[in-house]
Amino acid sequence: MNHTTIRSRILIPLSLTFLVLLGSFLYSAFHIRGSEISHRLDREYGSTLSILKKMLSSKTHLMAVFGHTITNDLHLQHAMRHQNRAALLIGAGFYTKQLASNGITHLYFHDISGKNFLRVHQPTKYNDLITRDSLQRAMQTGLPAHGLELGPFGTLALRLVIPWSDRAGLLGYLELATEITDIIDDITILNNIDFLITVKKELLSKEALATGYSWVGKQIDWDQFPDKIIVAQSMDQLPPDLNQLIANSQKSSLNIRTWKTAALGNTQYALKSFPFKETNGRTIGDFILLYDTTQQNRKFQQFIAIVLSSSLLVCLILFTFAWRILGQIEKTISQTQQSLAAEVAKVSEANRLFQIEIAERQKAESALSDLNSHLEERIAERTRHLETTTQELEQGRSDLEKAYAELKSRQAMILHQDKMASIGLLAAGVAHDINNPIGFVTNNLEELRIYLTRLQDYITNQDAIVQSWAPPDEQKKLREDWNQLGIEYILDDFGAIIAESLDGTTRVADIVKNLRSFSRVDDFSFKPADIIECLESAVKITQHELRHKVQINRRYGDIPDVFCSPQQLNQVFMNLLVNAAHAIEKRGEITLQSWVDSAYVYIAISDTGCGIPEQQLPKIFEPFYTTKEAGKGTGLGLSIVADIIKLHHGEITVQSQPDQGTTFTIKLPLRPEVHDA
Repeated sequence: MNHTTIRSRILIPLSLTFLVLLGSFLYSAFHIRGSEISHRLDREYGSTLSILKKMLSSKTHLMAVFGHTITNDLHLQHAMRHQNRAALLIGAGFYTKQLASNGITHLYFHDISGKNFLRVHQPTKYNDLITRDSLQRAMQTGLPAHGLELGPFGTLALRLVIPWSDRAGLLGYLELATEITDIIDDITILNNIDFLITVKKELLSKEALATGYSWVGKQIDWDQFPDKIIVAQSMDQLPPDLNQLIANSQKSSLNIRTWKTAALGNTQYALKSFPFKETNGRTIGDFILLYDTTQQNRKFQQFIAIVLSSSLLVCLILFTFAWRILGQIEKTISQTQQSLAAEVAKVSEANRLFQIEIAERQKAESALSDLNSHLEERIAERTRHLETTTQELEQGRSDLEKAYAELKSRQAMILHQDKMASIGLLAAGVAHDINNPIGFVTNNLEELRIYLTRLQDYITNQDAIVQSWAPPDEQKKLREDWNQLGIEYILDDFGAIIAESLDGTTRVADIVKNLRSFSRVDDFSFKPADIIECLESAVKITQHELRHKVQINRRYGDIPDVFCSPQQLNQVFMNLLVNAAHAIEKRGEITLQSWVDSAYVYIAISDTGCGIPEQQLPKIFEPFYTTKEAGKGTGLGLSIVADIIKLHHGEITVQSQPDQGTTFTIKLPLRPEVHDA
């Protein structure tokens, strides 16, 4: 055999295999790297979007608080009712500084037809018809509407429109707006990632854009790209590759759905584009994320270089070692072939003699085989019978072990579910998520009770089969295992465990039902409700504030159900109970009373706390007025209470004497004029 032939037949396929494996590894490494960057960009987009929504929600809530205060201003109501634009401008000026200090830049008053009545920041421009989506939704639904919208001047603004009514009816609409430039800038600081926002030119006017951004002290390059403009960016300078990509895009929206790379100096970026939409769903441009991958690219390149160099070095060593070893093997094979040739001749002669002896032995074996054939058949039959019995016993033992393991698993699951349900009761905010797991546990326990009955029947039948088939010594061994493992006790005790667990899940469901009923703060619909039940629900929720220092006295009269919003009244009672508890320094009493006359239901909440000074009584229902230390109160609690009672066409009064206590009395009509909040 040729030496070169042997080496080539082994080393060439081995080298090709190594190269294929190395190439597959490199391809997988680059693919995984690309997937990791894509997923990171998707996660960063989700995180950025979540932060933006939370910041917009917080700003909307702040605007709603100011809007509520402005719409309740009687002077502004009178000016709007009599279409007195000058008086409205003067009255609104009182709030301008407060709004500006909180980043609220625009204040509008619109009439009931949707025409602008007054722009506080441009009082000379009015009577134009406003077609923005937020105003249209507020006009259609009669409810406050807010959203992120692209203005006619190219600025992105968060707008809140509130229907404005007094006792005589609808006055018009109040609109507050804030530029979101500062909010967008804060996202970069919070999320530590760069971004770019573009808007389609087809939605804007060049002259209006220049005017709008001059108001906020910014300049926009209208001619930088053919069909879009950059309205926000976190980088002072954009990578040239990104500029080229935006400039060459033929559509108004970029199609960077898979990530791409761009470089700015020595810094490498991975970038990906996502649609940028208004609240109404209209796509107005693109939101481009740029993720700095410089360090990661450098580490990845170092990793690839190390892998390649190490692989090539190992391949060279293995190739050299194999070359030498194969040479020695070829030499040994050549010598062995010569020795085998001599031995083959000797073996051929020996084989001839063996063939003669084999023929003689075959004759003897044939006779012996005929003699033993019947005996072998009997042995085979007995062996098959024993194997069948052994398989049945093994199957029975396997079924018992499986049933025991299932029982242990079910018991652990029940204990874990019960413990998690108990912990979940500490948080009212997750009460609505507990009902489904409790329902699953209850259903599983009912099913487990049925499974236990079936399992007991099966074990009884299995035991009867074992008694009839297994040898006595094996029966004894199974019985010892039965007693040692305590199977009978486990089966008896398991039913009691299931019954106790079912009882526990029932009690948990009842507790969650009460807590969930109170915590549904998103349901403000009016319906007949038991006021006493609402009051007791508030007492339960505030028990942690009351139980250590307050004794509750109940003096309930027989009152009918009232058509109201139970969730809003829950807030009223909870605020009053918490304030009463805070007014009691050490120990005291809170008295709850209710009575009714021909037209109204009355609820009184009294405490024996420190009381309220007489000079402060006229101010306690004003927004932002508080007597507590800084950081311990917002001054909105009693203001919200008064608003909710007013919404129900009721009244709330207070009587207080310093160092003796305070009594809040709520008066609700039996037949309110409004049936929906």
